[in-house]
Amino acid sequence: MLRFRMTANQGLLRIFFALLLVAIIMFTSNYMVFRNSISGIYNEVKENNQLVVKNIIRSFDESFKDVNDIIFSINVLPYRAIDGSGNLDMHSVYMLQKQIGTVISANNYIEDVVLFYKGADLAITSTGTIDLSELIGQKYNNRTYSAAYWKSTALNKHPQKIYPADYYSARNGPSRKLLVVLSNNQVADQNIMVFMDADKLLRQANQEAMMEGTSLLVLDEERNAVLNTEDSWDLVQLLNDMNRGVGPDGTVQRKDYEYTFYRSDFNGFLYINKAPYQFANLQSVASANRTIMGIAIGIAILLSILLSRYLYKPVSQIVKLVGGRERGTADFGTILAGVGRLQKENERLKEQLELDRADMRRDAFLQALDGVPLSRTKELRTQQSFSEFFQEKGFVLASFQLRPEPGGEGPLDSVEELSEAIQAGLGSRLTTRVFVFHASRLSFLALIGVKRSTEREETVRQIRSFLERAEEGAWQGFSATAAVSRFYESKIGNCPAAYRDLLDCRLYRQADSRDAVTDYGAIRFTWKAHFPLDEIEKAANTLAGGNVADCQVAVDAVLTENVRRHVHHHQLDAVARTLFYCLLRPLEMSDADGEDILALESAFLRKLEVSLSVEEIREALFEAVEIIAAKGASSRKTKLNPAAIAHHLKSSYRENLHLDAMAEAYGTTPKYFSNYFKKTFGVNFVDYLNRVRLSHAKELLKTTDKSVSEIGELTGYLNSSTFTNTFKKYYGLSPSDYRRNEAADQSANRRRKL
Repeated sequence: MLRFRMTANQGLLRIFFALLLVAIIMFTSNYMVFRNSISGIYNEVKENNQLVVKNIIRSFDESFKDVNDIIFSINVLPYRAIDGSGNLDMHSVYMLQKQIGTVISANNYIEDVVLFYKGADLAITSTGTIDLSELIGQKYNNRTYSAAYWKSTALNKHPQKIYPADYYSARNGPSRKLLVVLSNNQVADQNIMVFMDADKLLRQANQEAMMEGTSLLVLDEERNAVLNTEDSWDLVQLLNDMNRGVGPDGTVQRKDYEYTFYRSDFNGFLYINKAPYQFANLQSVASANRTIMGIAIGIAILLSILLSRYLYKPVSQIVKLVGGRERGTADFGTILAGVGRLQKENERLKEQLELDRADMRRDAFLQALDGVPLSRTKELRTQQSFSEFFQEKGFVLASFQLRPEPGGEGPLDSVEELSEAIQAGLGSRLTTRVFVFHASRLSFLALIGVKRSTEREETVRQIRSFLERAEEGAWQGFSATAAVSRFYESKIGNCPAAYRDLLDCRLYRQADSRDAVTDYGAIRFTWKAHFPLDEIEKAANTLAGGNVADCQVAVDAVLTENVRRHVHHHQLDAVARTLFYCLLRPLEMSDADGEDILALESAFLRKLEVSLSVEEIREALFEAVEIIAAKGASSRKTKLNPAAIAHHLKSSYRENLHLDAMAEAYGTTPKYFSNYFKKTFGVNFVDYLNRVRLSHAKELLKTTDKSVSEIGELTGYLNSSTFTNTFKKYYGLSPSDYRRNEAADQSANRRRKL
C-alpha cells in the first residue's frame, strides 16, 4: 500500500510548492495579459512594424544610392563608344561593357545596365552590344514604354528619372516586374538605363518582416507612384488628405486602416505604410482568452499535485549524483552547489569551444584559399564559416608580414596576440567586419569586408595608416609590410583568386619601392631585367683572382641598373640567384669542401627568401662574395688550380698565350691540360682566352679613341685582321660597327635625360 507522507517529507513539499508557485505566476501573467488586452499587444506590434518599415526605407535608400554610384561611375569613364563623327570605337565599347559587368555584379536586384547614345541605335549592356530596338523587343517589351519612347526621351537632356514598376516581358520568357531608372549625362550625349527587379528589391529590403495585412506604396518627389505592394489603394483620397494638412511623417485613419507617411532623407521620396489599426473580432478573441486562461490555471494546479509526487524520486537521485548526503531526500541546497560546479565546467568547455570554433574558421579559410575540392562534410562546415565572414557585398584580402628588427625584441609573446592586435587595429579604423588568421611564422591574412568597389581605396589607405601607427607604437622592434588584393564579390570561389593577387604582390613589387603596402591595383608590370653576361663573367674571374672589392663593385652595378629600370622583386631575386651561381663557379672548380659550398648556398637562399628590399639582396651577395673569396684563398693549392689558371689568363691575356706554353707552365702535357681545362671551365682553352680578350676589347672600344688595330694589339692579337674576324665571329658585327652602335646608344641616352 502506497504511504502518503507529504507532510513529513520537506523535500516533497518543496517540489509541490515550487510547482504551485509556477501556477500562480502563470495565472498572474495571464491576468496581466488579459488586463492589457489585445489592443495593447497590437500597439507593440504596430510599433515594431514602424521600425521594420523604417529599415525597409533605409534599404531602399541604400539601393538607390548604389544605382546612383553605378550611373556616376559609368558617366566618368574616359571612354566614348561613338565619337563626334559617328564612328564606332570597339576598344571603348569593350571597356564600357567590361565596366558595366563589374559594377552590377555585386547587386543581385539589378537585372541589367544599358548604355546608349542620342541619335544612335547601338546599346551596350553587361553581356555585349545590340541594337536598342532589338534589345527592348527581346527582353523588355512593354505596352507603354517602347524602344521609340526611350529614344525620343533620350533626344533631350533631362534629369535622372525613376519610372513606375511595371511588367516587362521577354520574347522567350516570363514577364518580370521591373523598375527603370533613366539618366542622361548633362555634358554628353550618352544615356544610361538601369533595370531593377522589383521582387528582388523587396526581398532584399525584407518586406516579409512587415506585419501581416500591411502594404507599402512608394511615391517619387512629384508624387508619382513608383512601387506598390497592393493594387487596391485609394491614392487620390490619400493625396487629398495630405493637401488638407497631413504632411510627411503624419498618420491618417480611414475606414479600418491606418496610413503612415514617411519621407526619405536621401531623395525626398514619400513612403506610405497601410496597416489595420486594430485586430478584427476583438471581443470574441478576449472571451476565448479568458476561457483558455481558466483552463490553463486548473491544469497547472492539477499538474503541480501529480508532478510533485513523480518528480520527487528523480530529484532525490539528482541530489545523490551531485553529492547529496542521503538517498530519499530532496536537498535543493546540494543541487544548487552541484549546479554551480557544472556551470564552472560549462564555462571552461565554452572557452574551449570558442577556441575550437576559431580553429575551424581558420582551417575553412585556408582550405578555401587552395581552391581544392572538399568532401561534403568539410564543404558544409566551410559554408557555415563563410556565412559569418561574408556580411558585406564584397571583400578584399590583405597579407601582413612582420619581421623583428636587428637587435630588437618583439612586444608580443605569441602569434595569437599578434592576430588580435592586427584585428583590433583594423577594426578600429574600418566600419566593416575584419577576420585575421595566422598563416605561417610571422605572416597573417586578413579578410576585410567592403560594401562596394568604390570603397576599396579607402580600405587601402586605412591599412597604410594602421601600419605606420603600429610601427611607431605597439610594434616597436618590428618592421611590417602588407599587400592588398583587388575587390571581389563575396563568394567562396573568389578566395583563391584574391590569394593569388597577394602572391603576385610579393612577386611584382618594384625593387626600389619604399611603400610598406603593396597595392595590387597599383602594380605596373615590366620585363626589363638587366643581366650583362660579359660583366658578370668578368666579375667571376675577378673574384677567382681574389679581388673582392672589384667584384663587389661589379655586383653593385648590376643591381643598381636593375633598380633604375624598376624591375620587380622576383626579377631582381632571379638576377641575384644567377649572380650567386656565376660567382660560385670558381669555388666549385677548386678543391673546396662540397658540404661548405652547400651550406653557403643554403644560407644565401634563405636570406633571399625573406628579403624585401634591394639593400638586403645586396648585403646577402656581398657577404657571399667575401665567403667565396675566403674559401678560395684557403683551398688546397695545386699547379692545376682553376682559380690560379683563371687569374693567370686574366692578368696575362695580352701575351702570346698558347696551349703548349700553358701546359709547360703547369707541368703537364698539352693534351692533358686541354682535357682538364674543358672539363673544369666548360669551354676549350682558345674559346675562354678569346672571351677574356674580347671583353677587354669591348671596354676599350666604348671608352677610348684608339684604333681597331691598336686595340687588337693591346688585347693580345698579332694583327688587326685576326682581331676583326674573331670579334665578328663572337658578336656578329665588326669592332667598328660595335663602336658606332655604342656611340649612338650613349647619345640617345643623353637626349632622354635632357
